Amino acid sequence: MLATERAYWLAWSTIKHVGPVTIKRLWEHFGSLAVAWQTPANELLAVDGIGLLTAERIDVVRKTLNPGQLLAQHEQENESFWTPADPEYPALLLAITDPPPVLYYRGALRLNDMPRTLTVGIVGTRRPSSYGRRWTQRLSCELTRQGGVIVSGLAAGIDTEAHTSCLDQQGMTVAVLGTGVDVVYPQRNAALYRRIVDRGLVVSEYPDGTGPDKTHFPQRNRIIAGLSRAVLVAEAPARSGALITARLANDYCREVYALPCALDNKQGEGCLNLIQQGAQIVVGEAALTEALEALPALDRQLPMSDEGMSKAAEALPSGQDSINEESPAASVAGDAVGTATETVDLSPLLAQVLAAVSVEPALLDQIVLQAQRETGPVLGALVELELLGLVTQLPGMQYRLA
Repeated sequence: MLATERAYWLAWSTIKHVGPVTIKRLWEHFGSLAVAWQTPANELLAVDGIGLLTAERIDVVRKTLNPGQLLAQHEQENESFWTPADPEYPALLLAITDPPPVLYYRGALRLNDMPRTLTVGIVGTRRPSSYGRRWTQRLSCELTRQGGVIVSGLAAGIDTEAHTSCLDQQGMTVAVLGTGVDVVYPQRNAALYRRIVDRGLVVSEYPDGTGPDKTHFPQRNRIIAGLSRAVLVAEAPARSGALITARLANDYCREVYALPCALDNKQGEGCLNLIQQGAQIVVGEAALTEALEALPALDRQLPMSDEGMSKAAEALPSGQDSINEESPAASVAGDAVGTATETVDLSPLLAQVLAAVSVEPALLDQIVLQAQRETGPVLGALVELELLGLVTQLPGMQYRLA
C-alpha cells in the first residue's frame, strides 16, 4: 500500500493546475490519493479548489498516465526522494497547508528520528553587516550547542553563516535549495554543500538537474518555514525574501523571532519592522534558547487542519516582502516599487496573473487555473505583485487584490 500511495503522490504532482494545496486537500478528503485517483470526476468537485474545468483536466490526465510506471521511471532518474507516503517524509513539513508532494534529498539526517529536537530556521540578507554576521554565528552556535537543528537556504550571507557555524560546532543542519539537490547554487558554496550532505540534509522540491530560477526561491521559503518549529530573521532589509519566510512561518503557526539592530542600519530595517508587527525580539543567546525550550511541542505525526492554521493571531503584513535575494534574476530597485494607487508598468506575466486575482480571496491553485500558467511562475509573479502593493496574501496560500 505504501508503494502504491507513493506512486499516486507523484502522479498527482504532475497534473498541471493542481498544486500542493489541492493535492493535500484531496488526500485529506479521500484518505488516500490512490482512492482519489480512482474517484469519478464529478465527485472530485466536493474538494475545495476543484471546479468543473479542473475536474475535466484531471480526468483527461488520469486516462493517459500509469502511476506505477511513472514512479519506476522517476526512481531511475532521481537518486533519492520522499513523498508523504514515506515514513521519512518530515512530519512537521506535512503539517503545513501546502507541503511539497515530492521532496528530493541528499544526506543521512532523518528529522522524524528526532521528535524532541527543535528545528530552527535562520534566514536573512545575503549582504549582512559585520553585526549581522557576528550575531548569526553566535546564535547558530548556541542553538547547536543546545541540540537544535539549524535550517536555512544555502544562500550567501546569513544562510552561509548559519550553516557554517552549526557545522563548526559538530551540529546538524538542513539546507533547502531552489535548485535540484544535485545542483549547488551559489557555486562558491560547493564546499559547504558537501559538508551539509556529510553531516546533515539537503532537500528540494525540484527534480535532480534543475538549475536556479527566480520563481523557485519564493516557493522554497515555505519549506524552510515548514521544517522549522521557529524562524529567526537575523538581519534583513525592508524588502527581503527572509520576510516572506517569516510571514509563512507565522501562517503555519510557527514562532517568529527577529534580531534588533541600530535604527540607521538599513540592512536590518526588515527585522525592526517584524518586531513592530509582533515578532519576538532577540535580546541574547540565553534568552532565546530559554524561550525556545519553553515552546509547546507540535503534533509531529498528524498534519494540522486549515482551522489549525488559522489560530495565528494575525498574519504579518505582506507589503514589504520581496523575491528572495539569492535568485539570480531577482533585483528590486526601490524606485521601481509602487503602490496600488500608482501607475505601474507590468510585464505580460504580471498583468496576466493580476487579472486572475479578485477582491475575493482565492486559493493559489484557483489563480493558477485562471491565469493558465504553471504554478511556479504564478507564485513568483504573486510575490512581485505583493512587492508592488497590488496583491495581498492571506493564510492558507490565498490571495486577493490589495
